[in-house]
Amino acid sequence: MIVRRRTWLYRLSGQVFAQQIAFERPVTAAIARKALRQTVGEPKELWGRGLIDSAVSLSH
Repeated sequence: MIVRRRTWLYRLSGQVFAQQIAFERPVTAAIARKALRQTVGEPKELWGRGLIDSAVSLSH
């Protein structure tokens, strides 16, 4: 199953907290990664976020 989401959370190398990127239409992880590479750099981690997902909390 290919997951498509409008909202994706990502973390770049060296970042402690996740950032968010949103698209007008749902996209796959490959498309989200490509957009991130072209704008901010290679994401170290990437998570899709759905409408019913609870808020994500990252801590160290």
